[in-house]
Amino acid sequence: MEKLSKVDRDYREKLKKKNRISLVSIVFLLICAGILFVGTNWYDLKIDDHALGFLTGFFSSICLAFIVVVFRNHRIMNNPKLLKAQRIARMDERNLEITSKTLQFSAYMMVIVLVILSTVGSFISRILMLTATGLLYVFLISFLISYLYYKRKL
Repeated sequence: MEKLSKVDRDYREKLKKKNRISLVSIVFLLICAGILFVGTNWYDLKIDDHALGFLTGFFSSICLAFIVVVFRNHRIMNNPKLLKAQRIARMDERNLEITSKTLQFSAYMMVIVLVILSTVGSFISRILMLTATGLLYVFLISFLISYLYYKRKL
């Protein structure tokens, strides 16, 4: 393997860390799918067929997406030319700004949708309202915690 520059080695380590996180996520999703399978087949976990099919597909598809990410990152880490090209593409200021703006817009939209859902849900179902409001609180609290963390760190 060619000698990697320091920034390429750092980026390779970042990809290794992402792979470890992805592998932990895969294991978690497989455990969730296993609990669902065991609960519906051997215990008295009552869930309708639609929800069972949805959750099975949900866990499977996200697990498959993480597997693709792991294999792609592994292929990139073992090819110095791909590693350098990927690092340059990911660290480009324009791409970082696009990602930042996209995340900012998505966060605004999620907050708006959750506020609308909790308002409309208050007329339809108490559980829907509490779920939407709870998700909104989780988002806002995680935003506050991460803001304070990065304010100190950066």
